[in-house]
Amino acid sequence: MEDFVLLSWADLRTDPYATGRDGTLDRESPGPTLTLLFDPESPYRGKVARAVLFYRKPNGGPRPHEDFAAADATRKEIERLSSRRRIEVELVPWQGEDPTDYSGIFEFVNDQVDEIGARYPNDHLLVHISPGTPPMQTVWVLMGEMGLIRTPFTMVKSLRRAHRSGRPAVVPVSLDIPTFYKAFQHARPHEVAAPEEMMLLDPKHFRSERLTTLYADARRYARLNVPVLILGERGTGKTTLASWIRSNSPFRKPEQDESWPSVPCSQYTPETMRAELFGYLKGAFTDAKKDTEGLMHAADGDTLFLDEIGDISRDLQRMLLRALEEKRFTRIGGQRTERSDFRLVTATNLSWAELSERLDPDFLDRISVLVLEVPALREVREDLPWLWRSVFRQSMARARVAPGDLRLNQRDHERVVEHLSHHPLPGNLRDLFRVAYELIAAAVDPSFEDVDAVGFALDRGLARPMASEGGASDALRTIAAAFANGEPLDHLAANGERIPTRILERSLKRYLAEELRRIAQSRGMKPEELCDVTDRTLQMWVKY
Repeated sequence: MEDFVLLSWADLRTDPYATGRDGTLDRESPGPTLTLLFDPESPYRGKVARAVLFYRKPNGGPRPHEDFAAADATRKEIERLSSRRRIEVELVPWQGEDPTDYSGIFEFVNDQVDEIGARYPNDHLLVHISPGTPPMQTVWVLMGEMGLIRTPFTMVKSLRRAHRSGRPAVVPVSLDIPTFYKAFQHARPHEVAAPEEMMLLDPKHFRSERLTTLYADARRYARLNVPVLILGERGTGKTTLASWIRSNSPFRKPEQDESWPSVPCSQYTPETMRAELFGYLKGAFTDAKKDTEGLMHAADGDTLFLDEIGDISRDLQRMLLRALEEKRFTRIGGQRTERSDFRLVTATNLSWAELSERLDPDFLDRISVLVLEVPALREVREDLPWLWRSVFRQSMARARVAPGDLRLNQRDHERVVEHLSHHPLPGNLRDLFRVAYELIAAAVDPSFEDVDAVGFALDRGLARPMASEGGASDALRTIAAAFANGEPLDHLAANGERIPTRILERSLKRYLAEELRRIAQSRGMKPEELCDVTDRTLQMWVKY
């Protein structure tokens, strides 16, 4: 059964019960909080494990404030009525003088929502807007509509029995305002988005200067119809950044949010990639049964995202260069030129040297007018605590496991974060997702009751095969990061796997040779003037 954490103000006038004309409590008329928790018609009866009640506590005044009296009385009544399945109640004061201070209320509630969400990462937040002053209620609604409350959450209002007139005891609240955060949460690139690539990275959670600066730059670039190239390792969230740019820009068609024009270049041959991008006419090739529009048509007035841009063919580069410069293209089999006013965003996990070798210089110059580089997780370790919480919640939702089914506590999550903060994390967000799924699987398995689920999940989730060149590349990054930070290599040889030293040595030599030759060329020098081996030797390192 899913557990809920209730977030609510305590109502001075009606909590825990309405007050009669003589000033006494009318126990036949429960207030909004008791109605939500205990009314037989409430869908949340028996489902709330914790309740956090906010109340106003001004700094001045010698006597206890009456808001506290209402909150404390409500706490005692909740504990009395929840004797079978006891609800933990926490009272949190707001040092506010003015109950109509929108700014003060927002700052207080926003901080509390973040803190409570982090403290109970597995629970569903239940935001109750009925108690409190109108400004308190308004702030709740605006936070929910702007996406400032972490998911999963549900916003509701309760109706006391005397005020229902046939309506339910508890009803959901949603204005369905099309805000940026909502658009970003629902936007999904066509064919591109892997689970770890569509994390909701909310700048208000950022702790590192790297991420803060990156998204500040992205916000500035978003409004310009200028190509943006995103660099970064696998699993760092390049697709998330591309979606952020689109959602925060005027180059977006809301009706295409659930599948906006995007394509992973590595998954197509040059021919199929051309058909996917530009469309084709009936009879243009064997399987062309009817006239078909391509992504260029869909991208008119929107953003076109080309992931893994380093894998695009030279012929397609020339066609795209024309489309970029002239905003015109031609379908396969067609003669008529068509128009598409699109904004281009591209991404790659290749180094600049590799990208320069694969792409035509004119094309590379045109798509990299603005460049953003997404840092690896090992470079923003201070962001790991909130990233882990987000990954774990997302993994729970995808695994369709209810928080109440897990045997985990806050200390377990702290152990995970502590371990991650000392690991090179060559797979970046993918490593976090692997650990999360391993932890969930272990925590719901009854046979693992006596097993250290956290230790097991970390060992399994962070073990990486290294038999292939791709694995060697990840291992090389791990070794380089560990060397730079003076860290041991225990994680590289997890579960007794063999380290492919010959492949790693060749990869390192190739990287070194490519960089030395690139630097020498840019400076108009011979490679021999930069190092103690000949250019021919460097070429051999690249080749083998």
